[in-house]
Amino acid sequence: MTLVKTRAAFETVIQDKVQEADPTVTVVFDNTPFTQPGLRKKYVMVSLDFTQSTTQAQGAAQDYYSGTITCGVMTPKNKGTAAAAEIAKSVIDGLTSVNSSTYTDTFFVTPRVSQIAGPTSVSTERESHFLSVVSCSFTANA
Repeated sequence: MTLVKTRAAFETVIQDKVQEADPTVTVVFDNTPFTQPGLRKKYVMVSLDFTQSTTQAQGAAQDYYSGTITCGVMTPKNKGTAAAAEIAKSVIDGLTSVNSSTYTDTFFVTPRVSQIAGPTSVSTERESHFLSVVSCSFTANA
């Protein structure tokens, strides 16, 4: 199923770049069970939403996926924004890596991202973590 392969392509590059930059950061995806880590733990929550599944060319429909990826970078409030910025940079590096000429597409979906927004800081008084949001739109062909 190509929806699954598209998701796997993006999940893999995000997971790999974040772990490469800081192995103590947990990466959680919206399609997996999740228990919130402790107050001193850093983690990234990734949500991948599809907005299109086919394109109607002349004749039969072709698999063409598009959507949005949203990554919430969660860092303990007492660590400042530097930790959040470093993790956000690794998320952005993972997302943009699919556009590189050296990217090897092992999932056969030709993933691409467009403009990346963020990291945008969201701070609320009663939350234990500081939130920075990185988001982008994506496409993939099958």
